[in-house]
Amino acid sequence: MLSSAFFLVSAATATWAMPAQSLESPEMLQVRTVPASVNGICGAFNGSTTCLGTGYGNCCSQFGYCGKTDLHCGTGCQAGFGSCGPQPTQEFKDLGCFTDSTSARVLGSSLNIAGNTPAKCKAGCADAGYTYAGLEFGSQCFCGAALQQTLVPSTDCNYACPGDSAQTCGGFNAIQIFSTVPTWISLGCYSDATNARTLSKSLNIAGNTNKKCQDACLDAGYKYAGTEFGNQCFCGNTIDNTGAPIAQSTCNKACAGDSTTTCGGPNALTLFSLLPLFQDQPYDKAAGWARNLTTLQQFRTSALNSMQLGAVPSLG
Repeated sequence: MLSSAFFLVSAATATWAMPAQSLESPEMLQVRTVPASVNGICGAFNGSTTCLGTGYGNCCSQFGYCGKTDLHCGTGCQAGFGSCGPQPTQEFKDLGCFTDSTSARVLGSSLNIAGNTPAKCKAGCADAGYTYAGLEFGSQCFCGAALQQTLVPSTDCNYACPGDSAQTCGGFNAIQIFSTVPTWISLGCYSDATNARTLSKSLNIAGNTNKKCQDACLDAGYKYAGTEFGNQCFCGNTIDNTGAPIAQSTCNKACAGDSTTTCGGPNALTLFSLLPLFQDQPYDKAAGWARNLTTLQQFRTSALNSMQLGAVPSLG
């Protein structure tokens, strides 16, 4: 199977400063609780599905169809199943360079963009209602609503864009990715203790999964999420006490809500970190956090350079 590098981008808020509560708009939070339409039909009378992130357009019309025109977003638009009114311009954030495969695409939908550039690809994906945009092999543009992360060096995304040779548009089996939504990365398996928690906040999540825990921590304004012993969810803004990386095999408990994935283990957290990966200081051991970083690649470089400090996150 060919492995390819893909330059990925995410549209997010205008700055990368961490908000006090949620990093997402109410519309984007909605997509977590309402199933997405798979056929462009939406709303209370058509399967109760949302249009957000589907590629059909983010507005659900009064007649139950997804789209982006005034007929969809204006009078009668169903606010509970998408966004309504004038559609905001989304800002995409650069997530870095990722591997891709012709048999298992990182982003599932492709667009034919004449004179491809990052701006053109991002605009096309945003118009279609997607939250991720990716450029590959110079001339290719991909869109999607979810991301599988396999980070590679940014130098793998080295093909000039047909529409602007001063910019890069991915590489050979390498996709340059951008996103409009917050993105979590795995930090691996971390130690924990009942009398000295690695993450300070405990949440009660019915049918716990890694994603449910991530979503709940994000909604509560935290940048770390961790699952433990299958059914436990913890959140925090720092890695506290003696929390440190341990053998991945220690995180061996099936998730209460999904037996096909693991959610930590006994005194072991499956730990995740929310992008953006920068705040206001260099990497520090106590916080276990890489600061002043603008891309995943910079995070990896900082982490590798800081291994002697301990508690260094792993991108897997």
